[in-house]
Amino acid sequence: MATWNAAVEDRAHAPARWVAVGDSLSEGQGASTCSDRWLDLTLAALREAHPTEGAAGGAGYLPAEFAVYGPDSTWGDWASATTGSTSFDDSVPDLGYRAVRMLPGSSRTYTFTGTGVDIWWTRYPGSGSFTYRVDSSSPVQVDTDGAASTGTMTKVDGLTAGKHTVTVSALGTVDLEGFTVYDGDRDRGVTLLDATHSGATVGLFTKDEAGFLGAMRRAAPDLVTITLGGNDAKSLTADQLLPDYERFVRALRRLPSKPSVLVIGEFAPGPSMQAQLREPWSAYRDVAKRVAAATGSAYVSIADAFPGDLASRPGISPTDDLHPDDRGQRTISRAVLRALRDGAQ
Repeated sequence: MATWNAAVEDRAHAPARWVAVGDSLSEGQGASTCSDRWLDLTLAALREAHPTEGAAGGAGYLPAEFAVYGPDSTWGDWASATTGSTSFDDSVPDLGYRAVRMLPGSSRTYTFTGTGVDIWWTRYPGSGSFTYRVDSSSPVQVDTDGAASTGTMTKVDGLTAGKHTVTVSALGTVDLEGFTVYDGDRDRGVTLLDATHSGATVGLFTKDEAGFLGAMRRAAPDLVTITLGGNDAKSLTADQLLPDYERFVRALRRLPSKPSVLVIGEFAPGPSMQAQLREPWSAYRDVAKRVAAATGSAYVSIADAFPGDLASRPGISPTDDLHPDDRGQRTISRAVLRALRDGAQ
């Protein structure tokens, strides 16, 4: 965890940037609100443990639309207002593959608290233009046509601390990826960038690996946490999953920022889901640990935090007997914080 520890130590002079990559376990499916996710709880705890003068800390990177779903998690589309035709687009290799395709004449408005915001969008040949407007300011036009590039950003700074709105209006067809929200922490403090996707497999992140790694280079993480494998088990054997997972983690470790990587071992799914797996869960149980060892990454398992049969485990949503509820989110946060504090093995 050397890169992450050094970044936290130097947080008064440069941001310590954490990128979370993973499936529903990290995106927060089961949590009643976005702020009740273990990611957000862990971020708040890290900021409390490592305060930075003058940097209250914003929400970090939020996708244009989350991939969570009801009835437990109904906060997926967090836009406060929409017009025209827009649709969720999981083909764009941004942070989490959760862009929104906006057709000409459409608009989306988002509310945030902070002092600045980065608007993330996709550049590709033939892409249209959009305008953005913060609060009641005049619209600013952005042209997105050009050589293919994901994770392109338009920066807005100098806002008064507090609540604001940003409205993106499509003049042509555009892919809106998301926003990074800052509250005094653009150049210091501890920041979280959410690159998760409910239902994700390793294959989701590698189907356009060059594009995804391009977005990750722009994110420049000091720490990457990973929860993957459970969904892969529906279509891959453990022996098939292992090399794909290992190659993906090696690619993350080779990012220019040389991030610390924490691989998080998932708990066993319930009997109904286990029946859908290619092999018994025991065959997949150690894949994440083996990947961490092979790539020189840190590892922590959260299985011990949810003992017993899944349907009776404290902290598991009674709706689907699979995803952590608000109590379970707090349980995961404590386990990850201990791993970051003590140095995961």
